[in-house]
Parts: sequence; structure tokens; C-alpha cells
Amino acid sequence: MSVQTTAGRTVRDAMTSGVVTVHPDDPFKQVVQVLAKRGVDAAPVVDEKGELLGVVSGSDLTCHDEQAPPLPALVHKVARQHAKKARGRTARELMTSPARTLAPNALVVDALHDMAHHKVGRLVVVEGGKVIGILTRSDVLKVYLRSDEELTREVEQVVAQSISCPSDVTVTVGDGVVHLRGWVERTSCSWAACSAARGVAGVVEVDDALTSEVDDTYVHELSVRGPFC
Repeated sequence: MSVQTTAGRTVRDAMTSGVVTVHPDDPFKQVVQVLAKRGVDAAPVVDEKGELLGVVSGSDLTCHDEQAPPLPALVHKVARQHAKKARGRTARELMTSPARTLAPNALVVDALHDMAHHKVGRLVVVEGGKVIGILTRSDVLKVYLRSDEELTREVEQVVAQSISCPSDVTVTVGDGVVHLRGWVERTSCSWAACSAARGVAGVVEVDDALTSEVDDTYVHELSVRGPFC
């Protein structure tokens, strides 16, 4: 059984594939209908050659309903863009361009950093020059819908693999929180078990109540830092 880990989760694991796209010449009303029919709030804008031109989102479309900015505000680039989109009639005139893109083998943690840095709610996934998916924060959060039973099986597996000393560990999961109970021979094994459990994708937190017979962490610190630090 393969285990999903938070650190190694790629964009391909989390993205929504089979993305609905719109043509740059699609009129305003048709774009609204496409988004409503598919239950999404954004769509990549792709031309006849499959080239990604931009993304049109609900926020782009609602510029039509916003109050026109006062004339002095138009000196700002964002205000001018909003004013232009308020008069937009096609996807080309409404879209945000260029679209933020990434490859499917990129890590989810890096994708989230990119979203936060550029203040965007979605990234278009491109492979071989073609749009193959879209990643939103909602897509990233879907992993937390995994059942406690599924998480229990995977945490049991990774915990067993991480412990290299005699032990008797019980794993239970409730509402995504992992509870580790029992004992291990060495404290370092407890740390390893806790780290392994926390790395399983969908785990909210780990409640570690393992006891150990030997605290080998001090010796470990000396081996890493040296006795004169």
C-alpha cells in the first residue's frame, strides 16, 4: 500500500484535471454560463492552438457590477484594469493575463507559497505546453476529507516502519487527529513515530503520549553538536 505524505505531495496528486476552458472570443454571458454549469469560479482562456492566454474568474466578471472608480483613482494600474474589465465583453477583455502556471511534478508546498506570494487563488497546471489541470486552495484541502479509518491504516504502516527499537504502539485517529499510545524502548523512536505520523497527508495533528524506557536524546544531541557547544 502506497502512503501519501504531506512533504512529498505533488501538484498532480492534488489538482483538478479535466479542466473546463473558454475561448478568448467567448462572450461575457457565455463565460458566466460555462462557470455556472461546471460549478467552478474560474477557467483558463485557451486559443485554437491550445495556447494558454490567461484566466477568467468570478472576480473578473463581477467587475461589471462594481461602482466605477473616481477619475483620480485611474492613475493606479489596478483601478484602470478594473475599469477596463467593467466594459469587457469577451473572455479576452475580461481575463487576467498572464496566468500563473506550474508543472504537475511541482510540490504542493511550493505551489501554496507561490499562491501566497502572488496573491492568487489558483494556478494553472501545464505539461508539454498544454493545460492539464488547475490547482486551487480547495483542491489542497481535499486531502483532509480522507476518512479516519484510511488514515489509521496508513499511520500504522508508517509508524511501524519508523520505529527501530522494541515497542508496543497503538494508533487511533479521530477527526484527523492521530493519537499515539503505548511505549517504545528509546525516546528517539517516539520522536520518529510522531514525525512519521505527522507526515501522512490528511493528518491534522499528532497527540503523542508514548512513554520510553531510555532517554537517548541527550546522547544524540552530543553526537550532533559535540560536547563543547
